[in-house]
Amino acid sequence: MKHLLEEYWEDLKWEALITWHRLNLAELNQVEGESTALEYLLQTKYGHSIWESKRQITALIERYDNLAFLAACDIIKKRLSKFWPELTYYDIDQINCSRIRLLQIVEKRNKCSKGEAMEAVSRFLRQFMD
Repeated sequence: MKHLLEEYWEDLKWEALITWHRLNLAELNQVEGESTALEYLLQTKYGHSIWESKRQITALIERYDNLAFLAACDIIKKRLSKFWPELTYYDIDQINCSRIRLLQIVEKRNKCSKGEAMEAVSRFLRQFMD
C-alpha cells in the first residue's frame, strides 16, 4: 500500500483533506506521498498510535480505489465500454471496480502518461457525481 500512496498522492491528498479535517493542504503538500510523514501527522494531530495511523492510511487508499461507492459495479462496467470503446471485456472484468486498475489499463491501452490517464478517469467519474 505504501507505493500506492506515493504513486497516487496527487489524488489521495484531496481525499486525505476531506477525511482528516485537522490537516491542511500545506501540511499534506509537505507529505509528498511519504507514508511515514503522513503517519507522523496523524499521530501529532489526532493522537493516533502508529498502528492506528497505518490502519487509517490503508482505509484511505481502499476508499480511493473502490469505485463501488459511486455506483453499482454493473453500471460502471456498462459505462466503461461506452466511454472507452477500445477496452475489451477482459479489460473491464480486470478493472473490477478498482480505480487504480482502471488508471493502469487506460494508461496502457491509450499509450498515454499517468497524468493523462488520471485526467481521463476523472472525466469518466464525473458522470457519477451529478
